Amino acid sequence: MKKFKKILKISSFIIFPLMIVWALFFGWGWFVPYSFQPSYHEFKKMCKLNELPNNEEKYNKILSYFGLSLDTLDWGKIEGGIFLNDSKEHLYKQKQQNHRINSSLFIVFKSSLVLKDNIDYIWTYMEWDNKRKYLTTKGMASYELVIRQDYENCIISTRSNNEQ
Repeated sequence: MKKFKKILKISSFIIFPLMIVWALFFGWGWFVPYSFQPSYHEFKKMCKLNELPNNEEKYNKILSYFGLSLDTLDWGKIEGGIFLNDSKEHLYKQKQQNHRINSSLFIVFKSSLVLKDNIDYIWTYMEWDNKRKYLTTKGMASYELVIRQDYENCIISTRSNNEQ
């Protein structure tokens, strides 16, 4: 038993400093499971919106994460921010950052006319910063090493699968 305690004491002087160095270089996220992080549960709750049927309720739940609803949308602001993307879709985009969750809202219209009845579909891109960094190369043919941030993400869409 004394020998085991001695080994444990010696190994703790080696392992504990290595854990601190690891946390300094790669972040504390590696030591904390997702289930203990409240923002992860909020992120997963947002991603489960994809399971809802495509109706006005789903639209309002998606918009509620941005402090909006179909009834309270500022159509004048949306009309001023609408643009034509590469796929020739009339699109409105709004970004939001909430602690560790970054989200982007996209409202796609059937034409340049900005009305509630003219919404083709709504989709959002959610990204959760899990505070885990990893070591990788800068590019495919590069030998330069860089530390990058890792993210969990999901896309919530009101567009049906056969339309995509």
